[in-house]
Amino acid sequence: MAGLQRRLNRIDALAIALGSVIGVGVFRNTGAVLSGAGGLAGATAVWLVVGVVCLAGAVLYADLSSRVPEAGGPYAYVRVGFGRPAAFVYGWINGGLAMPVRQASLVAFAGELLSRWLPGGPRVLAIVVLVVLAAVNLLGVRAGAVTQRAFTAGKLATIALLIVLAVILIFTGAPAGNAVVKPVSFALAVSACWYTYLGWQDVVLLAEELHQPRRDLPAVLIGTVGFTMVIYLVVHFAVYFALGGGAEAYGTLPAPIIAGYVLGGFGLSLLTALTFASTLGGSAESMMVRPRIAMALARDGMAPAPIAAINAAGTPYGAILFHSVVALAFVSLGGYNALLPVLAFTQGFLGIFECASYFAVRRKRPELPTSRFHPWAPIAFIAANIALCVLTGLDAPMSILWSLGLLVVTAGVYLLVQALTHNSDLTKPS
Repeated sequence: MAGLQRRLNRIDALAIALGSVIGVGVFRNTGAVLSGAGGLAGATAVWLVVGVVCLAGAVLYADLSSRVPEAGGPYAYVRVGFGRPAAFVYGWINGGLAMPVRQASLVAFAGELLSRWLPGGPRVLAIVVLVVLAAVNLLGVRAGAVTQRAFTAGKLATIALLIVLAVILIFTGAPAGNAVVKPVSFALAVSACWYTYLGWQDVVLLAEELHQPRRDLPAVLIGTVGFTMVIYLVVHFAVYFALGGGAEAYGTLPAPIIAGYVLGGFGLSLLTALTFASTLGGSAESMMVRPRIAMALARDGMAPAPIAAINAAGTPYGAILFHSVVALAFVSLGGYNALLPVLAFTQGFLGIFECASYFAVRRKRPELPTSRFHPWAPIAFIAANIALCVLTGLDAPMSILWSLGLLVVTAGVYLLVQALTHNSDLTKPS
């Protein structure tokens, strides 16, 4: 069987990391955070607190990626720290639920945007987007990386254009709108903000495909979070003040509204199209990077072996196909808003695993110096992830229970097949 190949450099890693973070959220979630947090002051506090927490997480992942520079990233940290049983639980929740749900949420929103121009309905169009992205990434790692560079450049250009148009509108004044603020819960506001920051850690999944992971990953992780934190705060303020703090600032897609006020119908269409391109870029990154969790799980004998299949070009096609099929199921079952609580809960739950593994990995691999932020950065990140689980668990318990139940059934079937064929090896030492 072919193995992963070191085809990616630091620029590729930075483009992938930024492309992963900057996607749907910065255009879709500013209004939800404003509404759920009770206005400008509360929303600003949420953006700042979640950003600082993610900086703490970036420091934590920089340390772990240097000690365990393996494909699968956080899954590998849990396996090294706690052994195979814990890695089995973590890997199935992440590769079999959290990562596909993230993919599904991205293409679901892409389907919503496409439905403004094309027939077929949001879900059908989302499925089409998912299939096309899977096909592109099956062509190879370099094809996916080149595509990601282009999408990341486009996203940054779109944000720059939005900020310029917002500044113009601040000085010219927005006309009075007739939109109505849709109330959302504080839990959804936190989930939306967390989702917007989510993705900075994805680049560690490519550790075995980077030329120098120990050198490049810490700089990329911390740099990505710091940069996006500044960008998100600027966009948050620009949108709010451009729309005069009115109901339209609390809406689902304020960016096209701002462009429409400044440039007319052309601006409205342009920003909608650019928002779609940004969403597509996030979806492309997701398809390129996130199947590595399932691949690592299968490679360790804890998921069906075909998921670990890699072709001669270094493409983990088995994991991409598995990831796509599971994401397809979630796209068929729910839209963006329905998927957001499930995603936030699973990411919080997994974050607790990952942070806890930091302390175990440090003891097992003490050859590198301890971070100057030890132990406060990992403790803060653990506390934040516990709070996220509690908030989202109380806000949408049935959606979360249904998703976890589906995962338990799927993993249980795999374990049963393994037991019947006498191949289960979860008890092997790590």
